[in-house]
Amino acid sequence: MKTANEKNIVVWGAGRIGRGFIGDMFAEAGYQLVYVDQAAALIDQLNDQGAYTVVRAVSETDVRRVKVQKYEAYQVSQSIEISDAINQVELMAIAVYPKNFGTVAATLAELIWKRRTVNAAPFNIILCTNLIHAGPIFKEQLYKNLTMEQQAYFSEFVGVIESLVIRICPNPPQEEIEKDPLVVWTNGYSVLPVEQSAFKGEMPQIAFFRYVQNMRAEEIRKIYTYNMCHAVLSYHGYQRGYELLVDCLADEELEAEALGALSEVSSALRKEYGFTEEEMNSWVQGILIQTNNRTVGDTVVRSAADPLRKLKKSDRLIGPALLCLRNRIKPAHLIRAVGAAFHYYNEEDENSVKLAEVVRAKGIRIAIREFCGLGDEDFGKELASEIEQAYRQIGLEIEWHQKALQAYDLGFEYEKVYHGCGQCSFAAIAEVLGNFSPDVFNSATGLCGGIGLKNDATCSAFTGGAMAIGMLYPRRRENFDGDRENKYMSFDLVQQLREKFIEEFGSITCGCVHEKKYGRAYDLSQKAERDVFEEAGGHGDLGCTDVVGKAAQFTIEVLAPLMIESNKE
Repeated sequence: MKTANEKNIVVWGAGRIGRGFIGDMFAEAGYQLVYVDQAAALIDQLNDQGAYTVVRAVSETDVRRVKVQKYEAYQVSQSIEISDAINQVELMAIAVYPKNFGTVAATLAELIWKRRTVNAAPFNIILCTNLIHAGPIFKEQLYKNLTMEQQAYFSEFVGVIESLVIRICPNPPQEEIEKDPLVVWTNGYSVLPVEQSAFKGEMPQIAFFRYVQNMRAEEIRKIYTYNMCHAVLSYHGYQRGYELLVDCLADEELEAEALGALSEVSSALRKEYGFTEEEMNSWVQGILIQTNNRTVGDTVVRSAADPLRKLKKSDRLIGPALLCLRNRIKPAHLIRAVGAAFHYYNEEDENSVKLAEVVRAKGIRIAIREFCGLGDEDFGKELASEIEQAYRQIGLEIEWHQKALQAYDLGFEYEKVYHGCGQCSFAAIAEVLGNFSPDVFNSATGLCGGIGLKNDATCSAFTGGAMAIGMLYPRRRENFDGDRENKYMSFDLVQQLREKFIEEFGSITCGCVHEKKYGRAYDLSQKAERDVFEEAGGHGDLGCTDVVGKAAQFTIEVLAPLMIESNKE
């Protein structure tokens, strides 16, 4: 029950956002919390525990645990208790999925109408959901069955306020759940932008509120940048086997995709809504800082989940792409991300499975029209055509990424079983490419332990990759003084391979790779040294088996763009 000088808020929805953001921040601001939720088991658990933990994992060096305990919790069927709570408050937050708006609004309309007889103060509802322009959608449901008299009252005294929920609440680590089953793991974001003009009566003075004049622009910016960036990383990253968004961002190629998409939409947002370059640069930097947070552990599958919703015309990928086109900005990175989204398949995600089934049954062109809502108007036809091309391009990239992983596995296995780095890396690469040559394989016999077991030479796993490249782009004996295009193409590709190799192992020299792997170099021409080498794990999982595997993988990766282009032709 509310006492003198006590501030109360009803939070409808006791899930992660309700407990881990709204409840956490209002509790810190001194509010008594009243939770309402349809999940009886959750309400029972809240009441039984009497408290729960919110972890604000801002960074690896800033992890704070907050105990939230000043609350009451009711299941939606407890109408008397909920009505009493509504009567005593002027502010409530709704943290439910938009699909549940209708049910909540119907119940709430009746309770608010009853409230007017005991509390004449205005009543403000803050919508805490990840949906652009949620206000009119919820208000339509709230007004759905009201009489003219009731509508007039609601219009004057009931505010429906949109907000931006930027705090994320991913799955907590298992060890945290074991300590507290109700724990909410968050990134600790501590600001809630709210729509200033939508409040009825006096606006509450709450420290973590940021009052916003143009909420539409703020909502668009948030969905088209934060959510878009995470979608770009997750749909590309899923194909590379990444589990965390932070690992996607650490991949230079995926980082370039995300930064490219952010640059495209930032330019469009500046033109469309008047954000300054400084504002957008600061905003994007904030996105990158929060995404690059290993402690929060945000997952790829969480950000990629429900691709049907995320591929809608107004959502985080198609929406910003169309905004770019309207402002004469080419959304190349955004289009690639949409192409990657159409390749997303997670058998545990119902809508991912449905997406794949439609693509398989009807083809990508129809799937794009059906799920993205792109017709012949408003750049739709142009965008749909480019998405189709991107889908096919991404498909080839995925195929060649799998070939690179296959090359690693073959190279690793061959080196583990047969030894001979040069032959093993060449065989793995050539077999994946389908152009194995016994003569070239035989000629690589001396490539082992550097050259002839002497480690002052180039790592023979690297040399095997260079030989495989030369087979594809050869200077032929019959054209000894020609084939300049092939020759310089080989030079360029070997240089790319060298850069990858040095980045991974620090050198292309056999002895230096040994030092990186084992702490010292081994002269494998000496039996005693070979024995110590084996004891050190020379052909174990992290030894030269890995070096050969990576040499084969890197070779396929540098060849892949050219192979894809030749496939397209």
